[in-house]
Amino acid sequence: MYKSREGINIATIVYDAYPHSDLLPIDPEQDCRTMQTLFAKVTGENIGDSLFKFIVVEIVEGGDSTPEGAIRVLEQAKADVEAVLQALRKAGVDHTRGNCEFESEVNYETI
Repeated sequence: MYKSREGINIATIVYDAYPHSDLLPIDPEQDCRTMQTLFAKVTGENIGDSLFKFIVVEIVEGGDSTPEGAIRVLEQAKADVEAVLQALRKAGVDHTRGNCEFESEVNYETI
């Protein structure tokens, strides 16, 4: 359920939307009652997924646990990740081979 008497349950939305959240050591009924309970879970235990933890922490600390704040901080995180991805691509990381080989302009005559 995404809405309650108090409004939108962001914790449930985040948990349900996150890929493979069912593999996380999180009980959605217990741990997703509020963003504060989910925050306590992900910061108090090693849940084994730093990206999920990052999302929850950003929403609570930077987004004030509001839908508008959550959207704002996740849009900023998306822009930050995109900037790093673009820099890696510009540097010549070959993302089509399934590994991280850098194209190199090494002058082998000077080595």
